[in-house]
Amino acid sequence: MRIVLQKVSEASVTVGSAVVSQIKHGYMLLVGIGTDDKLEDIDKLSKKILTFRGFDDDAGYGWKRNISEVDGEILCVSQFTLMARTSKGTKPDFHLAQRGELANELYGQFMDKLKAGLGDDKVQNGVFGAMMSCKLTNEGPVTIIFDSKA
Repeated sequence: MRIVLQKVSEASVTVGSAVVSQIKHGYMLLVGIGTDDKLEDIDKLSKKILTFRGFDDDAGYGWKRNISEVDGEILCVSQFTLMARTSKGTKPDFHLAQRGELANELYGQFMDKLKAGLGDDKVQNGVFGAMMSCKLTNEGPVTIIFDSKA
């Protein structure tokens, strides 16, 4: 399982012409589920994201507070392309990306864990399997990659 975390001052997801989700102040997560990912990977990275100290404290010192301590939000987007292998040729190989139904099930479990830890109203979602337009304002910029196998 791979996650790209971006610290944002705002983020939104649009499908077609409709904004389907949006947040202010928090994290935008791009989430890739692999063929070898299990519930242990979901547990590991959901805990990591919820406890990751990506925010300043009141004195302005960085990397002191986690998402709940700053009353932040999460916008989560499923992105199978994070599992691409690019070592051969010029075309990405997506064989390590989990397929549809199982990927959606694992992604749903990941979302459930984030909501349980942060609150239903604090975790937003894209549309699984849809062609989405993601818009964000990256703060910092802060972009961190998490990998459950690393």
